[in-house]
Amino acid sequence: MSKNKRGKNKGQNRPGQRDGLGRLRRASVKPTTRLGNLSRHSDDEEYLEQHEGTRRNHHTGESLLAKFNRLTEDDEEPSGIQGVVCGFQGKFVDVRSMQGEEFTCEIRTALTKKLQGVRNPICIGDRVYFDKTPEGDPFISGLIPRDNQLARADSHNKSLLHVFAANVDCLIIVTSILAPDIKPALIDRYLLIAHYNNIEPIIVINKCDLGNADYYADIYKQLEYDVFCTSSTTDKTDSELERLKEYLKGKQCVVAGQSGVGKSSLLNAMFPSLALRVGEISDTHQKGRHTTTAAQSFPLEHETVLIDTPGIRECAISEMSVLDVALHYRDIAAYHHECKFSNCTHIHEPGCAVKEAVENEDISVFRYESYVGVISEDLADN
Repeated sequence: MSKNKRGKNKGQNRPGQRDGLGRLRRASVKPTTRLGNLSRHSDDEEYLEQHEGTRRNHHTGESLLAKFNRLTEDDEEPSGIQGVVCGFQGKFVDVRSMQGEEFTCEIRTALTKKLQGVRNPICIGDRVYFDKTPEGDPFISGLIPRDNQLARADSHNKSLLHVFAANVDCLIIVTSILAPDIKPALIDRYLLIAHYNNIEPIIVINKCDLGNADYYADIYKQLEYDVFCTSSTTDKTDSELERLKEYLKGKQCVVAGQSGVGKSSLLNAMFPSLALRVGEISDTHQKGRHTTTAAQSFPLEHETVLIDTPGIRECAISEMSVLDVALHYRDIAAYHHECKFSNCTHIHEPGCAVKEAVENEDISVFRYESYVGVISEDLADN
C-alpha cells in the first residue's frame, strides 16, 4: 500500500507513528496561549488558574477575529467619516453615520482581498470609515477592530465562514413557556454561543400569561443570568417590559429564538416605531428597491440598536472543545475541578463531581442533559 502524501489522509501511515488523525487533533492543544472568552466566577477560579495556558486553537490557526483585528490595525490611519454598517444592497454596503444619516457605499476590491477563509469581509455592526470620491460616490475607506463577532459555516462552501454580526453588546434569547413549549436545551445552546463569543446574554421567557415560568426563571437566575418574564398580549407585564427596555438602552442587540415564541410582538410592544419600520422595509422589498435578504439593523430610541439576522442557531459549536463547553456551563464549571480526572467529560468517567452534583440535585437535570447533548451530538467527531 502506497503512502498517502496529499489529500485528506495526509499524515497517516507514516513509519513509527500511529495511524489516524487523533494525534493531529490532540496537537491542536498548545500551552502558549491564554484561555479565552471564559466568564470567571469564584467557584471555578482555582481551576481556571491551573489551566491558564490551555486553549484549543481554531483549525485555521489564527482565529478569524484576531486576523481581522490585526489587519485593521496594520492599516495606515484611515481618513473619512466614522459609521456603522447597517445593511447591504447587492455589492453595496449601507453605513449609518454617528449623526444617523445613512449612505450606500462601495467596497473597494483591495479591502475584500484582505481576509481569506470568510465569505464576507464586512458584516452588520462593523465600525468603519467611509469617504467620497471626487464624483461624490461614497466608499468604505477603512475598518475598525471588532470587539466580537457571530459567524457560521457558509451554506454553499463549508470551508468558508459567514460572519453575520459584529460588535454585539447583548444576545436576547427569547423563548415561550407554552405554545410552543419552552426548550431549555435551545436556551443553553444560545448561552453557550454567547459566552464563547464574549457576548452578554439575557433570557426572556414570553407568553407567561399562558403558564408559570418560575421554575425555569429561578434556575437561570441562580446562575446569575438576567431573566425577564413577559407577555406582549396582556397589560400584566408592562413593568417587566419597561425593565427590559431599560436594560437594552444604548446596546447593540441580536435577538435569538425559535419561531412562534413572539419575538416580533414583544419587540413591537417595547418599540412601537419598529412595526412601522418593518412594514416600510417589507413594502420597499416588494417595490424592488432592496434586493437582499441579509441582516439589517434598526436604530431605536435611547441609542438602542436591534440587529435582525438569520442564522444564529447555526453558529458553530463544533469548533469548541469539551473543555470549552464544560467551562461555559456555569453550574458544571463550578464542579469541574473536583473531578477525579482533570480531562473529565462528565459523561462516563468514574469519580465525576458533576454527575454526583446532578444526583444530589445541585445541578438541574435538564441543564446536564443539554450539556450531554452538545458533547455527544455537536462534538461527536472532535
